[in-house]
Amino acid sequence: MTSSNDLPSRIDRLESLEAIRTLKAQYAVFADRCLVAPSVEHARALADLFTDDATTDYGFFGTFSGKEALFHAFAEVLPASARWAAHHVMNPILSVDGDTAEGTWAFVAHSVPREPKDAARLTYFGSYEEKYRRVGGAWKIASIVVHFSSP
Repeated sequence: MTSSNDLPSRIDRLESLEAIRTLKAQYAVFADRCLVAPSVEHARALADLFTDDATTDYGFFGTFSGKEALFHAFAEVLPASARWAAHHVMNPILSVDGDTAEGTWAFVAHSVPREPKDAARLTYFGSYEEKYRRVGGAWKIASIVVHFSSP
């Protein structure tokens, strides 16, 4: 029987933490691409970061369940609200337990609304509350809840 403190377990945990950090960085990059240059390819790349049964709660932007609903949100719903965005994620607090993990991240997201055309940049602050699952050896996002805070 292996212990959670043996070397292979510790290495797996460290590799998992790094994979989740990379997953979140990809999420921020792909989310921005979906808004700056909406396309099927960008929406699919973002949706592919999620499990098939993923759920999201984006607050006033909506809630979505399942990868196809997420793909639709990334291809149609969210790009309709903004024409430019820059997501910054920081301060991760992550815990891994085998093939599941949980995490919170602080975020700052700058955005320019699609309408009116002369709209000023908006800045959103808050946190992501997330769950992850390892699927076929790769970490995926299983759920996201966004908590917006006022500056």
